[in-house]
Amino acid sequence: MERADPTRLQSARYTSEAWAALERERLWSRVWQIACTEDCVPEPGDHWLYEIGDLSIVVVRGEDATIRAFQNACPHRGNALVRGHGRGLDRIRCAYHHWCFGLDGRLQSISPQGDAAKKTEPPRTARDPGIGLIDVRVDVWGGFVFVNPDPGAEPLERWLETLPAELAWVEMARYGCDRFMTVELDCNWKVAIDAFIETYHLHAVHPQMLAIADDVHTPITLYDKHSKFVQPYGVPSPRRGGDVDDQELWESFAANLGHRMGIPFADQMAPGPAPAVPEGKTMRDVLIGRIRDHLATLGPLYADLDDHHVIDDFHYHVFPNAIFNVFAGWYGLIRTRPGATPETCSLDMWNFDLRREDAVDAHPRPDEVVLPREEWPALGPVLMQDLELLGQVQKGLRQPGLEEVRLTPAESRIGRMHTVLDRFLDPPADLRLPGPRD
Repeated sequence: MERADPTRLQSARYTSEAWAALERERLWSRVWQIACTEDCVPEPGDHWLYEIGDLSIVVVRGEDATIRAFQNACPHRGNALVRGHGRGLDRIRCAYHHWCFGLDGRLQSISPQGDAAKKTEPPRTARDPGIGLIDVRVDVWGGFVFVNPDPGAEPLERWLETLPAELAWVEMARYGCDRFMTVELDCNWKVAIDAFIETYHLHAVHPQMLAIADDVHTPITLYDKHSKFVQPYGVPSPRRGGDVDDQELWESFAANLGHRMGIPFADQMAPGPAPAVPEGKTMRDVLIGRIRDHLATLGPLYADLDDHHVIDDFHYHVFPNAIFNVFAGWYGLIRTRPGATPETCSLDMWNFDLRREDAVDAHPRPDEVVLPREEWPALGPVLMQDLELLGQVQKGLRQPGLEEVRLTPAESRIGRMHTVLDRFLDPPADLRLPGPRD
């Protein structure tokens, strides 16, 4: 029987090379993970490179419009075949010896070699149907391309549990993303995930959000592998003690989520006087009405959506490394990827907007932008507050006197993630989750 989710974790899980080696060996090679979106490879010959740890995976749309994925390695001598993203491939050619493969992964030809070039019959290897690119399992949900290097992995539909059904109302595949941004962080990939799957830090790190978000009454759902919280928006946190008036609530909502009401980004910091609140209504009701008006300009998709789904935050952690922050009309994806050491990682941020289906930019091919540290402020104050904190968390985890960290009930999603990690990693006793009496 699996142990209950932990309330204590060894700090070494975030710092040790031994733990990172287990993840490289037993986690990333065996789990479904988001590589890109369908919009990243819209046409035959389009390809996208997904790299995480030691894994390098090429996603390509074939001439038959099918999306496939392969390990980025030539079966001849192992050379990496693709660098970065691109368009218009009609074949995949190794730059080392010019072995060529079709977009379906099959070997098409090899370059002639010495005496073999004089023979009328091609070398045996060129006729061997067993030689081809190494397949990676691939599937699509919600417009996202998932990959899994494990040929024996369970189907993606089963991996995702009830999430596709729960998020069906969003119709995520209808959304578009212009670009995604990557920042390089001095922390373990799990430190970054931890920060985004609990609201306990809101009052300390993001006090400006307490005027518009209830960080106390935020119910948590733990699935077998994944987790969720639903956070009420348009209402102040109880921590504010009832001192938030309508003007502050209006200004704070506009500054942080004004785009959901159609307010241009340039105007969000100066939205003007709060709109009048009709008798018997609240500012939350007014905000819901403004959001509904904006959504109506994008089409009828959410015409019958209840108020709860119009304004509140549906926040999902998809094990191991993806977080969806879902609002009607907009959602964000945060994905972390381990770096060269256990104490570095890449954090990818994607923002998706609902667009009219007849808009010319409804489904752009997103650009990838790596943001240097001096450009981080462009991400906004909330993200900046998180990013500036994460390196300090990692620094504290390295201290020799801190052997364990402790979790409160509000951080139960972190405990669930580590429970699932243990299933895959089967760590040695000194890194295994402590039991209630250990």
